[in-house]
Amino acid sequence: MKSHSMAKHFLLLQEQRIYYLPAIQTLSQEELWHRPYEGKWSIGEHFYHLYLILKMLHTATKYSLFLTPIAKLQRNKPFATEIHDIYAAYKLKKGKGMPAPKILIPPKKIYFALSSQDIEQTLMNETLALQWLVKNIEEDIAGHIRFPDPIAHYPNLIQAIQLLAIHEQHHFKIMEKTFSYTK
Repeated sequence: MKSHSMAKHFLLLQEQRIYYLPAIQTLSQEELWHRPYEGKWSIGEHFYHLYLILKMLHTATKYSLFLTPIAKLQRNKPFATEIHDIYAAYKLKKGKGMPAPKILIPPKKIYFALSSQDIEQTLMNETLALQWLVKNIEEDIAGHIRFPDPIAHYPNLIQAIQLLAIHEQHHFKIMEKTFSYTK
């Protein structure tokens, strides 16, 4: 990967998954899709939500690559390679978790349709597709490809990859607290 910062953020994603994903392999379909109580997502729903946000970032990145010529003109300007945890900041400010937009809420038809292996493979395939898409983008270009996300303060591509890792960790911690399912 040409961008060492994106490589670092993808590595963080991988390390987090190495820790958290094995725990879901032992779950039955019932345990995977069981909601702890009304209004709270099951483990399967959390993971499918993570897949949906990853897919959305992949699609947004694909369409944002047309900005590469503009980013090349700005390559000598400074850019951020890190982003703060917007989920923790939101919870601190509002006293509750950030609600997911409707397009990132797992559809009901997915319930019980996927096994833990399916979820893990789907997440991995989408991650590999995103990595393949961005692997040849140089750091000083990636730092100037920005996304129209006002909640995250218009992150650049590097920050968006880190935000993906922050978002996954946020959900892993929720699942760990709610279900006590990790090692």
